[in-house]
This record gives sequence, structure tokens and C-alpha cells, in this order.
Amino acid sequence: MSKHKRSDSHQAIQKRRPDSSSKLFIQGQDEWMKDELIAVVSHELRTSLTSLHSALKILATGHLGTLSMDGQQMLKIADENTERLVRLVNNVLDLQRIKSGEVKIEKQAHHASTLMAQAVEIMQPLAQQNQVVLAVKPMDTQIWVDFDDILQVLTNLLSNAIKFSSLDRTVWLTAETHENYKNAIDEKVKELLFRVRDEGQGIPSDKLESIFEPFQQVDSSISRQKGGTGLGLAICRKIIERHGGRIWAESTLGKGSTFCFTLPLLNA
Repeated sequence: MSKHKRSDSHQAIQKRRPDSSSKLFIQGQDEWMKDELIAVVSHELRTSLTSLHSALKILATGHLGTLSMDGQQMLKIADENTERLVRLVNNVLDLQRIKSGEVKIEKQAHHASTLMAQAVEIMQPLAQQNQVVLAVKPMDTQIWVDFDDILQVLTNLLSNAIKFSSLDRTVWLTAETHENYKNAIDEKVKELLFRVRDEGQGIPSDKLESIFEPFQQVDSSISRQKGGTGLGLAICRKIIERHGGRIWAESTLGKGSTFCFTLPLLNA
């Protein structure tokens, strides 16, 4: 083969081979298409599931006729599973909106004690249903946060702790000031450290990081029984990171788990 032909062949191969910028563009397009597909499908699913859930609730009232005991049991199963699917779709949409930046953080000064008290009030019925005691040790200090976002984190963590606790156990919600090194120059910053502690089965050490990834669960069979979707902790992590904080889990098998997160103190 002549030098001229080899040169032409080399140029043809180079034209067919995408450069790194082209690969990144294609990857970006694929990611965008995936996100759009998830958003569209989830939205359509939520609309249909909401209608189905409403229809099941109407059937349960008995206004359209009395069901047999077997019929009522089937209706209860259908209602519970539809409710779980609605939660799953809502969580998928929440996570997608947070990742895409569609959800804007509206930060204001709030008392941590108010957030903690409201979270406990919301979760009290679930605690009573599961025969679990909720104990709170509030910290009356101000933090610069989006109230609804942090309330969602607290209720998610409390909900998990309650669901995975045995009867007559206690779930603690506490807060305290905490100093952390912010960067490489060892600059100390004051944070508020929240802890949600339970007396459940605990989490294996090799799962403590992965449980904050979407659809990652310690035991999927138990999570399904408890109505978990595998997205709650992923949403918590995104919210806390958007607030400039950190979130992690500590656990001892057979003794329970503690979920911790930090938030910057106001005027710290």
C-alpha cells in the first residue's frame, strides 16, 4: 500500500472515531433522555395511580355495595399496594427534580426545636401504630434552611427508625452543636448535628454507604414488608448536600442504628 493510501485510510478511521468531546456530548444526551423518560413515565403513572387509589377508597366506604370478607381483604391488599406505588412514583419524581435542579431551596432562619417538634408530631401516629416510643431532645438554636426540605429529612429518618424497630422500643431524635474542619486549611466551622437513633436489627458495615444510593436496601424483602421504596435515604442525602451538610449512618448489628446529619449554624 502506498503512503498516500495509508494516509487516506488513517484519515477515514479518524473521522469515524468520535473524539472525547463527542463522547461526552453523547453521554450527556443519553443522560438527558433517560431523565426525561423517567420524568414523563413517572408523571403519567402518578396520574393513573392517583385515580386508581381514589377509586379503591370509594369502594372501601361501602357506598357502592357491601363486599364479602374475602372481597374486603382483596380490596385492602389492592389499596395498600397502590398506596406504596404512589409513594414510589412520588419519590422518583422528587429525586429527579432535586437532581435536575428544578427544586429551588428557599432558605430562612428557623429554630431547630420547631422543626424537631413538628417532625415528631407528624410521626407520632405511626409510632403509636407500631407501639414504639418517640423521645426528643430539642436544641433551641437557629439554622438557615428550607423548612419543608429538612422536615422531609427528619420525617423520613424517623419513619425508617420506627418501621424497623421492635415493639416497645424507643426511637430518639436529638441535636447538638458540633465543630467540624471545613477544608484543607483546618478552618473550624460550627454545625448542628442531628441524630435519629433506633434499637432495631442494625445494618451490616458493608451497607452503610450504599444505603444512600437510589433503590439500595439492606434487606429488600423486609423493606417491601415495611412499605419501603429504596429512595428515601437517597432523597435525604441530596437535600442535606444541597444545604451544605453531611449525612451518614452508624450501626451495630443486633443493637440498632443511628442516622446523623449536619447543617451549618446560622451566623456560625
